[in-house]
Amino acid sequence: MKIVAKHLIAAFLSCLSCLIAPAALAAASEGQSFQSDPAIEKMAEAYAQDTVDIAAKHFAIQLDWSDASIANIEKALAQMNLSYTNTNPKPTDEQVMSFAKGFGSYVGEVYRRNHGGERGIATLGESRFPALRSDSGTIFWPWARAFKRITEGAQDNVSDYYSALLKN
Repeated sequence: MKIVAKHLIAAFLSCLSCLIAPAALAAASEGQSFQSDPAIEKMAEAYAQDTVDIAAKHFAIQLDWSDASIANIEKALAQMNLSYTNTNPKPTDEQVMSFAKGFGSYVGEVYRRNHGGERGIATLGESRFPALRSDSGTIFWPWARAFKRITEGAQDNVSDYYSALLKN
């Protein structure tokens, strides 16, 4: 069962990697939709607030909900990637995702507070994922980007990702 779950998560992240690359941050494409969901928004806000506390306690990083604070999120995720890379056996995808949800939620919440947008569920084909939609219609998944930053490294830099979002 765990192997099946890992393969599903890997497939999900592989699919999302095409969608969340800076060049692919455009508005919804064929087969993709978005539905606002206040429950997702409330949950992500709580994850983001928890991340402010975790960043201060475990990384000595202050987060202030500004666009500039995303650079501090990148620093924390870089430290997590270093730890992930040097740990054997690797943490489970579920363990990594617990951090990715929090740090990704902070990235999304900073975007939403400073630039508008809403949280909800994106549908891509038959799959449904928690996501954000900007006021311009861009749908993005900061949880997936944070997960990739932790597990795959600097090529998934969240500061660069955030800068690309601001250009759309």
